[in-house]
Amino acid sequence: MWYVIHTVSGLEKKCIQQCGIYLNKSDYREMFIPRYIAQKHFKKEWHEVEKTLFPGYLFIDTEKIEPVIEGLKKFRDYTKVLRNGEMVSPITEQEQQFLSIMMDKQHLVKYSEGFLIGEKVCITSGPLRNLQGYVRTVDRHRRVAKLEIPIFGRPTPTEVGFGAIKRVSEEEFRCMVKKNIQKHRENSQEEPGQIRVLQGIFKGMTGKFLHADVGQNEWTVGIELFGVETKVSFQREEIKIFS
Repeated sequence: MWYVIHTVSGLEKKCIQQCGIYLNKSDYREMFIPRYIAQKHFKKEWHEVEKTLFPGYLFIDTEKIEPVIEGLKKFRDYTKVLRNGEMVSPITEQEQQFLSIMMDKQHLVKYSEGFLIGEKVCITSGPLRNLQGYVRTVDRHRRVAKLEIPIFGRPTPTEVGFGAIKRVSEEEFRCMVKKNIQKHRENSQEEPGQIRVLQGIFKGMTGKFLHADVGQNEWTVGIELFGVETKVSFQREEIKIFS
């Protein structure tokens, strides 16, 4: 079960170091800080950096929270385990599953990419593709998406890395889809490795199979968008593969 420890924002790593000193390692399986990949512009280029997903919070996976609480009392820095009313309780199973969808096994939210159709966000790759309904706004200048996600018992604002490569109008996007479909019809012979999209906003478009992560049910396809081949991720049931 995942419990949440509240500490001072910016001192999350120091808190974990102190936990290694004052907590018995047999009392928990893992302690971690959820992070996300963002991009920061310096030296005239964009660079990937890691940032804390929930500043001031870290998570501990344990079935025995009481000895953890006792160990935290030895800290000089301010720490406490979040409570549900008067009870010390873990985050819900649904909240844990939600975070597991966002994060990889290293508790890192990878960078997502996409574009904007008018004011609508279209995610082409990355973990946000499964969380599109939680995106509230996109800051193209900072390359982040701002979300409200169900964690800590309430809709909680946070942000993750997201690059919007272009903004098009709905009419421009419809024309792009139509052009792709017409091109396919003119060359009706299906080639091995060719993909046809069966669902979603890319329905009817064709592209080239690139690679697959079967365990994550993520199939990457190269589709011509904005005049260049763009990597778009799909679930297996969303596409037809010709062989």
